[in-house]
Amino acid sequence: MEVVFLIGTIQAVFLAALVLIKKNKMLADKILAIWLLFMGLHLFSYYMNVVGTISDYPILDAFSVSFPMLEGAFTFLYVSIITSKIQRLKWNYLIHVSHYIIFTGIIFLTVYGSEASPSEVICTLKNEYTSVIFWTGLFNIYLGPGYMIASLLLLKKHQRNIDRNFSYTEEIDLKWLKYVLGIMILVWIVVVVTNVLNDYTDLITDRTGGDLIYGSVTIAIFFYGFFGIKQQIIYSAPSVGSINDSTKKVKETPVNQYQKSGLKKDDAENYLKQLMNYMEEETPYLDGKLSLKEVASALEISTNHLSQVINENLEKNFFDFINGYRVDLVKQKMDDPSNKNYTLLALAYDCGFNSKSSFNSIFKKYTGHTPSQYLNTH
Repeated sequence: MEVVFLIGTIQAVFLAALVLIKKNKMLADKILAIWLLFMGLHLFSYYMNVVGTISDYPILDAFSVSFPMLEGAFTFLYVSIITSKIQRLKWNYLIHVSHYIIFTGIIFLTVYGSEASPSEVICTLKNEYTSVIFWTGLFNIYLGPGYMIASLLLLKKHQRNIDRNFSYTEEIDLKWLKYVLGIMILVWIVVVVTNVLNDYTDLITDRTGGDLIYGSVTIAIFFYGFFGIKQQIIYSAPSVGSINDSTKKVKETPVNQYQKSGLKKDDAENYLKQLMNYMEEETPYLDGKLSLKEVASALEISTNHLSQVINENLEKNFFDFINGYRVDLVKQKMDDPSNKNYTLLALAYDCGFNSKSSFNSIFKKYTGHTPSQYLNTH
Protein backbone atom coordinates (compact mmCIF):
# COMPACT_ATOMS: atom_id res chain seq x y z
CA MET A 1 0.00 0.00 0.00
CA GLU A 2 2.94 2.35 0.56
CA VAL A 3 3.51 2.49 -3.19
CA VAL A 4 -0.14 3.45 -3.75
CA PHE A 5 0.20 6.47 -1.44
CA LEU A 6 3.41 7.56 -3.16
CA ILE A 7 1.73 7.24 -6.57
CA GLY A 8 -1.22 9.24 -5.23
CA THR A 9 1.15 12.00 -4.10
CA ILE A 10 2.81 12.20 -7.53
CA GLN A 11 -0.60 12.10 -9.21
CA ALA A 12 -1.84 15.03 -7.10
CA VAL A 13 1.17 17.17 -8.03
CA PHE A 14 0.84 16.27 -11.72
CA LEU A 15 -2.88 17.05 -11.84
CA ALA A 16 -2.34 20.35 -9.99
CA ALA A 17 0.21 21.32 -12.66
CA LEU A 18 -2.29 20.48 -15.42
CA VAL A 19 -4.95 22.61 -13.75
CA LEU A 20 -2.52 25.55 -13.47
CA ILE A 21 -1.58 25.45 -17.17
CA LYS A 22 -5.24 25.20 -18.18
CA LYS A 23 -6.40 27.99 -20.52
CA ASN A 24 -9.06 30.42 -19.33
CA LYS A 25 -8.52 29.55 -15.68
CA MET A 26 -11.03 30.76 -13.14
CA LEU A 27 -10.49 31.29 -9.43
CA ALA A 28 -12.01 27.87 -8.71
CA ASP A 29 -9.25 26.27 -10.82
CA LYS A 30 -6.56 27.94 -8.73
CA ILE A 31 -8.26 26.78 -5.52
CA LEU A 32 -8.46 23.27 -6.96
CA ALA A 33 -4.74 23.30 -7.80
CA ILE A 34 -3.85 24.39 -4.25
CA TRP A 35 -6.21 21.75 -2.86
CA LEU A 36 -4.64 19.00 -5.00
CA LEU A 37 -1.18 20.02 -3.80
CA PHE A 38 -2.43 19.93 -0.23
CA MET A 39 -3.96 16.46 -0.70
CA GLY A 40 -0.65 15.35 -2.19
CA LEU A 41 1.19 16.66 0.87
CA HIS A 42 -1.37 15.01 3.14
CA LEU A 43 -0.88 11.67 1.39
CA PHE A 44 2.89 12.07 1.50
CA SER A 45 2.84 12.75 5.23
CA TYR A 46 0.83 9.55 5.73
CA TYR A 47 3.28 7.66 3.50
CA MET A 48 6.18 8.92 5.63
CA ASN A 49 4.30 7.93 8.77
CA VAL A 50 3.75 4.40 7.39
CA VAL A 51 7.40 3.89 6.41
CA GLY A 52 8.52 5.41 9.72
CA THR A 53 10.47 8.42 8.45
CA ILE A 54 8.16 11.27 9.49
CA SER A 55 9.79 11.44 12.93
CA ASP A 56 12.91 12.69 11.18
CA TYR A 57 10.97 15.78 10.10
CA PRO A 58 9.23 17.10 13.25
CA ILE A 59 8.04 20.31 11.56
CA LEU A 60 6.09 18.36 8.91
CA ASP A 61 4.85 16.00 11.61
CA ALA A 62 3.56 18.92 13.69
CA PHE A 63 1.88 20.51 10.67
CA SER A 64 0.25 17.26 9.53
CA VAL A 65 -1.44 16.32 12.82
CA SER A 66 -4.43 18.58 11.99
CA PHE A 67 -4.40 18.13 8.19
CA PRO A 68 -7.78 16.30 8.16
CA MET A 69 -9.45 19.50 9.39
CA LEU A 70 -8.57 21.21 6.12
CA GLU A 71 -9.88 18.49 3.77
CA GLY A 72 -13.52 19.32 4.46
CA ALA A 73 -12.78 23.06 4.42
CA PHE A 74 -11.12 22.81 0.99
CA THR A 75 -14.10 20.85 -0.34
CA PHE A 76 -16.54 23.49 0.85
CA LEU A 77 -14.37 26.36 -0.41
CA TYR A 78 -14.05 24.84 -3.89
CA VAL A 79 -17.78 24.15 -4.18
CA SER A 80 -18.59 27.66 -2.88
CA ILE A 81 -16.41 29.38 -5.46
CA ILE A 82 -17.21 27.22 -8.49
CA THR A 83 -20.96 27.73 -7.93
CA SER A 84 -20.66 31.46 -7.24
CA LYS A 85 -21.68 34.05 -9.83
CA ILE A 86 -18.91 36.34 -8.62
CA GLN A 87 -15.50 34.66 -8.67
CA ARG A 88 -13.68 36.19 -5.74
CA LEU A 89 -12.41 35.27 -2.31
CA LYS A 90 -14.23 36.62 0.72
CA TRP A 91 -12.81 37.46 4.13
CA ASN A 92 -15.26 35.14 5.85
CA TYR A 93 -13.58 32.17 4.16
CA LEU A 94 -10.77 32.56 6.70
CA ILE A 95 -13.02 31.13 9.39
CA HIS A 96 -12.77 27.76 7.66
CA VAL A 97 -9.02 27.53 8.30
CA SER A 98 -9.09 29.12 11.76
CA HIS A 99 -9.53 25.81 13.58
CA TYR A 100 -6.48 24.36 11.81
CA ILE A 101 -4.39 27.42 12.66
CA ILE A 102 -5.45 27.30 16.31
CA PHE A 103 -4.79 23.60 16.83
CA THR A 104 -1.53 23.63 14.88
CA GLY A 105 -0.39 26.67 16.84
CA ILE A 106 -1.08 24.87 20.13
CA ILE A 107 0.84 21.81 18.91
CA PHE A 108 3.80 23.95 17.84
CA LEU A 109 3.89 25.73 21.20
CA THR A 110 3.78 22.37 22.96
CA VAL A 111 6.48 20.84 20.76
CA TYR A 112 8.93 23.71 20.56
CA GLY A 113 8.26 25.07 24.03
CA SER A 114 9.55 21.92 25.66
CA GLU A 115 13.13 21.18 26.63
CA ALA A 116 12.87 17.72 25.08
CA SER A 117 13.53 17.19 21.37
CA PRO A 118 10.59 18.00 19.01
CA SER A 119 10.45 14.39 17.78
CA GLU A 120 10.14 13.06 21.32
CA VAL A 121 7.42 15.56 22.24
CA ILE A 122 5.36 14.77 19.14
CA CYS A 123 5.73 11.05 19.76
CA THR A 124 4.53 11.57 23.34
CA LEU A 125 1.58 13.67 22.15
CA LYS A 126 0.47 10.96 19.75
CA ASN A 127 0.84 8.09 22.18
CA GLU A 128 -0.61 9.73 25.28
CA TYR A 129 -4.29 10.67 25.41
CA THR A 130 -3.81 14.35 26.21
CA SER A 131 -6.55 16.98 25.97
CA VAL A 132 -4.81 18.52 22.94
CA ILE A 133 -4.86 15.24 21.03
CA PHE A 134 -8.43 14.52 22.18
CA TRP A 135 -9.82 17.77 20.78
CA THR A 136 -7.63 17.61 17.68
CA GLY A 137 -8.88 14.10 16.96
CA LEU A 138 -12.48 15.15 17.55
CA PHE A 139 -12.22 17.98 15.01
CA ASN A 140 -10.26 15.80 12.57
CA ILE A 141 -12.98 13.17 12.56
CA TYR A 142 -16.27 15.03 12.80
CA LEU A 143 -15.64 18.38 11.08
CA GLY A 144 -15.38 16.79 7.61
CA PRO A 145 -18.88 15.25 7.51
CA GLY A 146 -20.38 18.64 8.37
CA TYR A 147 -18.55 20.24 5.45
CA MET A 148 -19.76 17.45 3.13
CA ILE A 149 -23.37 18.17 4.04
CA ALA A 150 -22.82 21.92 3.53
CA SER A 151 -21.21 21.24 0.14
CA LEU A 152 -24.15 19.09 -0.98
CA LEU A 153 -26.57 21.86 0.01
CA LEU A 154 -24.54 24.33 -2.10
CA LEU A 155 -24.75 21.99 -5.10
CA LYS A 156 -28.52 21.72 -4.62
CA LYS A 157 -28.76 25.52 -4.60
CA HIS A 158 -26.56 25.61 -7.71
CA GLN A 159 -29.05 23.39 -9.56
CA ARG A 160 -31.85 25.85 -8.78
CA ASN A 161 -29.68 28.71 -10.06
CA ILE A 162 -29.05 26.83 -13.31
CA ASP A 163 -32.79 26.41 -13.84
CA ARG A 164 -33.24 30.16 -13.33
CA ASN A 165 -30.37 31.30 -15.55
CA PHE A 166 -29.71 28.73 -18.26
CA SER A 167 -31.63 26.74 -20.85
CA TYR A 168 -29.20 23.81 -20.74
CA THR A 169 -27.30 21.81 -18.13
CA GLU A 170 -24.49 20.17 -20.08
CA GLU A 171 -21.03 20.91 -18.63
CA ILE A 172 -22.40 23.32 -16.01
CA ASP A 173 -24.55 21.14 -13.75
CA LEU A 174 -21.45 19.88 -11.87
CA LYS A 175 -22.85 16.35 -11.88
CA TRP A 176 -19.29 15.05 -11.71
CA LEU A 177 -18.75 16.98 -8.50
CA LYS A 178 -21.76 15.26 -6.93
CA TYR A 179 -20.19 11.89 -7.67
CA VAL A 180 -16.80 12.93 -6.30
CA LEU A 181 -18.49 14.33 -3.19
CA GLY A 182 -20.13 10.91 -2.90
CA ILE A 183 -16.65 9.37 -2.81
CA MET A 184 -15.53 11.89 -0.19
CA ILE A 185 -18.62 11.17 1.90
CA LEU A 186 -17.70 7.49 1.81
CA VAL A 187 -14.18 8.48 2.90
CA TRP A 188 -15.56 10.34 5.91
CA ILE A 189 -17.88 7.46 6.76
CA VAL A 190 -14.82 5.22 6.78
CA VAL A 191 -13.02 7.79 8.97
CA VAL A 192 -15.82 7.83 11.55
CA VAL A 193 -16.45 4.07 11.51
CA THR A 194 -12.78 3.07 11.72
CA ASN A 195 -12.12 5.48 14.57
CA VAL A 196 -15.17 4.28 16.52
CA LEU A 197 -14.21 0.64 15.96
CA ASN A 198 -10.61 1.36 16.86
CA ASP A 199 -11.57 3.19 20.07
CA TYR A 200 -14.17 0.73 21.35
CA THR A 201 -13.29 -2.63 19.76
CA ASP A 202 -10.35 -4.67 18.55
CA LEU A 203 -11.88 -5.24 15.10
CA ILE A 204 -9.63 -2.82 13.27
CA THR A 205 -6.14 -1.39 13.70
CA ASP A 206 -4.91 2.17 13.11
CA ARG A 207 -2.95 0.99 10.08
CA THR A 208 -5.88 -0.79 8.43
CA GLY A 209 -8.16 2.18 8.98
CA GLY A 210 -5.54 4.59 7.67
CA ASP A 211 -4.95 2.49 4.56
CA LEU A 212 -8.69 2.44 3.79
CA ILE A 213 -9.02 6.19 4.31
CA TYR A 214 -6.00 7.30 2.31
CA GLY A 215 -6.59 4.69 -0.40
CA SER A 216 -10.00 6.26 -1.08
CA VAL A 217 -8.44 9.75 -0.95
CA THR A 218 -6.06 8.65 -3.72
CA ILE A 219 -9.09 7.70 -5.86
CA ALA A 220 -10.79 11.03 -5.10
CA ILE A 221 -7.67 12.96 -6.15
CA PHE A 222 -7.84 11.45 -9.62
CA PHE A 223 -11.49 12.37 -10.14
CA TYR A 224 -11.09 15.89 -8.75
CA GLY A 225 -8.13 16.58 -11.01
CA PHE A 226 -9.49 14.90 -14.14
CA PHE A 227 -12.91 16.53 -14.11
CA GLY A 228 -11.63 19.81 -12.66
CA ILE A 229 -9.40 20.25 -15.71
CA LYS A 230 -12.39 19.73 -18.02
CA GLN A 231 -14.75 22.02 -16.08
CA GLN A 232 -15.59 25.21 -17.95
CA ILE A 233 -16.58 28.60 -16.55
CA ILE A 234 -20.23 28.56 -15.48
CA TYR A 235 -20.97 32.19 -14.77
CA SER A 236 -19.17 34.72 -16.92
CA ALA A 237 -17.91 37.83 -15.17
CA PRO A 238 -20.37 40.74 -15.29
CA SER A 239 -19.33 43.33 -17.83
CA VAL A 240 -18.78 46.98 -16.94
CA GLY A 241 -21.90 48.99 -17.55
CA SER A 242 -24.20 45.97 -17.47
CA ILE A 243 -27.79 46.50 -16.47
CA ASN A 244 -27.69 47.95 -13.00
CA ASP A 245 -29.54 45.40 -10.92
CA SER A 246 -28.44 42.23 -12.67
CA THR A 247 -26.10 41.42 -9.80
CA LYS A 248 -28.17 42.93 -6.99
CA LYS A 249 -28.50 40.62 -4.01
CA VAL A 250 -32.09 39.55 -3.42
CA LYS A 251 -33.17 37.00 -0.86
CA GLU A 252 -34.37 33.94 -2.73
CA THR A 253 -37.00 32.53 -0.42
CA PRO A 254 -40.34 31.82 -2.18
CA VAL A 255 -42.22 34.41 -0.13
CA ASN A 256 -40.03 37.49 -0.49
CA GLN A 257 -37.94 36.67 -3.55
CA TYR A 258 -39.17 39.69 -5.49
CA GLN A 259 -40.48 41.98 -2.74
CA LYS A 260 -37.65 44.48 -3.26
CA SER A 261 -37.38 44.19 -7.04
CA GLY A 262 -39.28 47.44 -7.71
CA LEU A 263 -40.98 45.96 -10.79
CA LYS A 264 -44.39 47.58 -11.42
CA LYS A 265 -47.33 45.60 -12.78
CA ASP A 266 -47.58 47.66 -15.98
CA ASP A 267 -43.86 47.24 -16.64
CA ALA A 268 -44.12 43.51 -16.02
CA GLU A 269 -46.92 43.18 -18.57
CA ASN A 270 -44.92 45.20 -21.09
CA TYR A 271 -41.81 43.07 -20.50
CA LEU A 272 -43.87 39.93 -20.97
CA LYS A 273 -45.17 41.14 -24.33
CA GLN A 274 -41.64 42.00 -25.42
CA LEU A 275 -40.43 38.59 -24.36
CA MET A 276 -43.14 36.65 -26.14
CA ASN A 277 -42.68 38.67 -29.35
CA TYR A 278 -38.93 38.13 -29.15
CA MET A 279 -39.38 34.37 -28.74
CA GLU A 280 -41.76 34.13 -31.70
CA GLU A 281 -39.89 36.43 -34.08
CA GLU A 282 -36.23 35.78 -33.24
CA THR A 283 -36.46 32.15 -32.05
CA PRO A 284 -33.48 32.51 -29.68
CA TYR A 285 -34.23 29.08 -28.19
CA LEU A 286 -32.50 27.52 -31.21
CA ASP A 287 -29.24 28.52 -29.54
CA GLY A 288 -28.31 25.45 -27.52
CA LYS A 289 -26.50 27.52 -24.87
CA LEU A 290 -29.00 30.34 -24.46
CA SER A 291 -28.88 32.05 -21.05
CA LEU A 292 -31.15 34.41 -19.16
CA LYS A 293 -28.44 37.06 -19.33
CA GLU A 294 -28.40 36.94 -23.15
CA VAL A 295 -32.17 37.28 -23.45
CA ALA A 296 -32.24 40.12 -20.90
CA SER A 297 -29.49 41.92 -22.80
CA ALA A 298 -31.36 41.58 -26.11
CA LEU A 299 -34.54 43.01 -24.55
CA GLU A 300 -32.62 45.61 -22.50
CA ILE A 301 -34.23 44.31 -19.30
CA SER A 302 -32.41 43.43 -16.09
CA THR A 303 -31.95 39.73 -15.45
CA ASN A 304 -33.77 39.99 -12.11
CA HIS A 305 -36.82 41.60 -13.68
CA LEU A 306 -36.88 39.17 -16.59
CA SER A 307 -36.62 36.23 -14.22
CA GLN A 308 -39.44 37.68 -12.15
CA VAL A 309 -41.66 38.09 -15.21
CA ILE A 310 -41.11 34.46 -16.24
CA ASN A 311 -41.54 33.10 -12.70
CA GLU A 312 -44.61 35.09 -11.69
CA ASN A 313 -46.48 35.53 -14.98
CA LEU A 314 -45.75 32.18 -16.58
CA GLU A 315 -45.14 30.21 -13.37
CA LYS A 316 -41.98 28.68 -14.85
CA ASN A 317 -38.26 29.04 -14.45
CA PHE A 318 -36.09 30.05 -17.40
CA PHE A 319 -34.99 26.47 -18.10
CA ASP A 320 -38.57 25.18 -18.43
CA PHE A 321 -39.67 28.26 -20.37
CA ILE A 322 -37.05 27.88 -23.10
CA ASN A 323 -37.20 24.11 -23.34
CA GLY A 324 -40.97 24.28 -23.73
CA TYR A 325 -40.41 26.05 -27.05
CA ARG A 326 -37.83 23.47 -28.08
CA VAL A 327 -40.14 20.54 -27.32
CA ASP A 328 -43.02 22.16 -29.23
CA LEU A 329 -40.77 22.71 -32.23
CA VAL A 330 -39.55 19.09 -32.16
CA LYS A 331 -43.18 17.92 -32.09
CA GLN A 332 -43.96 20.11 -35.11
CA LYS A 333 -41.02 18.66 -37.00
CA MET A 334 -42.08 15.12 -36.08
CA ASP A 335 -45.52 15.80 -37.56
CA ASP A 336 -44.02 17.15 -40.80
CA PRO A 337 -43.73 14.33 -43.39
CA SER A 338 -40.80 16.11 -45.05
CA ASN A 339 -38.69 15.33 -41.97
CA LYS A 340 -39.26 11.56 -41.98
CA ASN A 341 -35.74 10.89 -43.27
CA TYR A 342 -34.14 12.69 -40.33
CA THR A 343 -33.34 10.99 -37.04
CA LEU A 344 -34.95 12.17 -33.84
CA LEU A 345 -31.57 13.28 -32.55
CA ALA A 346 -30.96 15.36 -35.67
CA LEU A 347 -34.31 17.08 -35.15
CA ALA A 348 -33.45 17.66 -31.49
CA TYR A 349 -30.14 19.33 -32.32
CA ASP A 350 -31.88 21.45 -34.93
CA CYS A 351 -34.30 22.66 -32.25
CA GLY A 352 -31.67 23.71 -29.70
CA PHE A 353 -30.99 20.58 -27.65
CA ASN A 354 -27.34 19.78 -26.93
CA SER A 355 -27.37 16.06 -26.16
CA LYS A 356 -29.43 12.93 -26.53
CA SER A 357 -29.80 12.45 -22.77
CA SER A 358 -31.10 15.97 -22.11
CA PHE A 359 -33.43 15.75 -25.11
CA ASN A 360 -34.94 12.47 -23.92
CA SER A 361 -35.39 13.57 -20.30
CA ILE A 362 -36.81 17.01 -21.14
CA PHE A 363 -39.13 15.67 -23.85
CA LYS A 364 -40.53 13.02 -21.49
CA LYS A 365 -40.97 15.64 -18.77
CA TYR A 366 -43.19 17.72 -21.05
CA THR A 367 -45.10 15.02 -22.94
CA GLY A 368 -45.05 12.02 -20.64
CA HIS A 369 -43.50 9.96 -23.43
CA THR A 370 -40.02 9.37 -24.77
CA PRO A 371 -39.44 10.88 -28.25
CA SER A 372 -39.70 7.47 -29.93
CA GLN A 373 -42.90 6.61 -28.03
CA TYR A 374 -44.41 9.94 -29.00
CA LEU A 375 -43.48 9.42 -32.66
CA ASN A 376 -45.05 5.94 -32.69
CA THR A 377 -48.32 7.14 -31.10
CA HIS A 378 -48.63 10.11 -33.46
